[in-house]
Amino acid sequence: MIPHKRAIDEGGDTALEEERRLFYVTVTRAKDELYLTYPVINHQARDGDIMMRPSRFITDLPKDLLEVWNVKSGW
Repeated sequence: MIPHKRAIDEGGDTALEEERRLFYVTVTRAKDELYLTYPVINHQARDGDIMMRPSRFITDLPKDLLEVWNVKSGW
């Protein structure tokens, strides 16, 4: 999950930009398809359940290259 909470809370702009660079490198190495996913709820033992949203880096991607899927669990 990126950006990591620590990069936002403690690292400032430098750590956040390094994570953005790593995201870019990862995305540009995809050969045919790339699936970017995120959980709706992150179950953390220490902090309890946390509602999640997509990484802010996804908004930097061209919209015409994205296909949004809404997958619902049967749980």
